[in-house]
Amino acid sequence: MRVSAAHGALAAAALAHGPALVLGHCGFDKVDLSTGPGFTITVNDEYKVLEDTVAHVKYGLFCDDQPSGVDGIDKWFKVPVASVGVRLPAASGFLEALGRRDLLTAAEVPANLTNICLDASKIKPLGDAGSNSTVADVVFSADAASDGDRSVRLPSDDALTPLQRAEWIKFVAAFSNNEKQAAQLFDSVAAAYNCHWGNLQHLSKPPHAYWVQYSSDGGKPTYNIIDAAYQTSLLAGAGATNSTRAALSDPSSQAQFQAAVKDADFVIDQTALAQKGSRISEWYRDFGYADPQNSGVGFLRTRQIWRTDGYTSSSGVSNFPEFAYARPDLVLQDIIGVLEPTYAPDSKPRWMLWLGGTNEDTTVVAADNYDCAKPWMTSVAKCQPRTDFTGAPTAPSDNGSGSSKSPKRSHVGRIVGGIVGGLAAVALIVVGAHYCNKHRRLARVRALSQAGYGGEGFVLRDARRFS
Repeated sequence: MRVSAAHGALAAAALAHGPALVLGHCGFDKVDLSTGPGFTITVNDEYKVLEDTVAHVKYGLFCDDQPSGVDGIDKWFKVPVASVGVRLPAASGFLEALGRRDLLTAAEVPANLTNICLDASKIKPLGDAGSNSTVADVVFSADAASDGDRSVRLPSDDALTPLQRAEWIKFVAAFSNNEKQAAQLFDSVAAAYNCHWGNLQHLSKPPHAYWVQYSSDGGKPTYNIIDAAYQTSLLAGAGATNSTRAALSDPSSQAQFQAAVKDADFVIDQTALAQKGSRISEWYRDFGYADPQNSGVGFLRTRQIWRTDGYTSSSGVSNFPEFAYARPDLVLQDIIGVLEPTYAPDSKPRWMLWLGGTNEDTTVVAADNYDCAKPWMTSVAKCQPRTDFTGAPTAPSDNGSGSSKSPKRSHVGRIVGGIVGGLAAVALIVVGAHYCNKHRRLARVRALSQAGYGGEGFVLRDARRFS
């Protein structure tokens, strides 16, 4: 895929045969693009051109003197840059994955960066958009014009698939001449992502899942079943069906929305909920569910309402927008862990928050879960392809008892079976200790069997509770 090996071979040939084969002195690495991410990279001897084919902007990157006579370049940058500013947190995540957090010197709101490995005291705030900030050599933003000649656009919406968005790490890496490293990491991420995706395509009973959002503008509500490429690809990769629907004919109709999601086993929400500590009540209220436990809707009775803001800074800022876009393989594994927990029962999620069944406590980014010396953002665990994972039957739905721990799929069914079996064993031991008479012992066992152990009187704690 990459031609840097050939590049090195030519350099060796140049040493052996004289100046006729000497490469351009910049020695830029060439990398291929595999997903159609919305940009191109063209490498010349003394400069390279990055074209944002969505915003129609061309960036020229040179190593020494700015080339003359090159047409069509909108902005020039001398590389490698020595400092980077970010208005999009995803740019910080790309730098972290590249091992180049040292370049980050400015941010729109430094306090909103969740990476504990950054020295916040050395990160300066960027001025208002349009100020042509001079505190960084390049500023990555959602707008190619945000900081004048220093601003460079990165995608900020969900129109790209997870892998398309992740491939922008190569674009960011071009400004520090780390394209080869970016390509190696991306290849590993893509291989893991595609492997897990393939492993989840043999389910005997795929779950129904939807990504939803509520908003209100001037008091007018809008209910949205998100069908953007980013969300639908993740759900499909986790084996979910019915993860896309046509847009509601009336997005303001609560009744239409409720009818559309009634068959869901799970929903993942990205509403901007504001009432910390009572966000689940806010969610029910926003979507019009006055009595969710008695609604007859499966995902409400089992409380399968999830969010991606379960990993946060100490001040509550979600890490997802900063780290997740560089690592879609980990995001996919998080989604799989929710929809099919028996696939990797020992895995621990990073970003998923079980809004429907937790007290809203998040995992705070800290040294015990993110090692700055050996960051998990820079390494990719290999995935083993398999075709034997078919999922498991759905466990009985919640009985509406009010437990904050909702029954899940067969994983919980096995827990229930284990508890019932354990109770039966204890009962037999007690009966045997007190009654030696065989007839009375058998009668006692029959009595216990009829007592309803494992029925609605049990409130089980979900062993799949994410920490």
